[in-house]
This record gives sequence, C-alpha cells and structure tokens, in this order.
Amino acid sequence: MIDALAATVIAVALLAAGWTALLAVRARLPRRGTLGALALVELLVLVQAVVAVVLLVRGGRPDGVAAFLGYHATAVLTLPAGAAWAVADRSRWSAVVLTVAGLTVAVLTVRMQQIWATA
Repeated sequence: MIDALAATVIAVALLAAGWTALLAVRARLPRRGTLGALALVELLVLVQAVVAVVLLVRGGRPDGVAAFLGYHATAVLTLPAGAAWAVADRSRWSAVVLTVAGLTVAVLTVRMQQIWATA
C-alpha cells in the first residue's frame, strides 16, 4: 500500500467523521456538502482499492490476503451504505450513522496498513 494515500484516506475520513459528529451533537441534519465530503472519502477509498489490487497483481502478498481484501471490500461499501441510511432517515441519527461510517473507514485503513506491512 502507498502510505501517503492511506494517510490521506485516514485524515479525510476522520475530518468527515468529526464534522458529522458535530452535526449530531448540534442536532443538525447532514446536507449536500456533508455528503460531498463523504463522496471525496469514498473516491479516495476506491483509488486505494485499485492501487491495492494492482500491487497484489504485481506480486505484493501480505500474510492475510483474504482479510486484506475483506477489509477493502468493507471500506468500499461502508460509506455508500451509511449515506443511503442518512438519506432515508432524516433525523439526528443520520449524522451519527455517517460518523460511525467515517470512523469505520479510518480504522479499516489503519488495519489494512498493518496487514500490508507483513508483505
């Protein structure tokens, strides 16, 4: 994995999670700008997934390839699922769901870096 890309994913995911947590505390609903920030995180996660697949094809093999790919699949699907929930449920809890999704992506990325370090 590319450490700079992973660090960017983590930082942007944590910023988005912080923003949505602030919205939840203030009992505000997520708006288009919030969903746009999460779309940026999703774009970065997709780029990271493509890079990881390319590195795997070129011969980089961490010890837990199945876990690594599972974490990537989960990271790719977490934000769209959270965004769909947030759009469907227009309450304070939609911001909480987006916060959890952002934190989940950050933690998954850290875990993927740990697994890749064994390659």
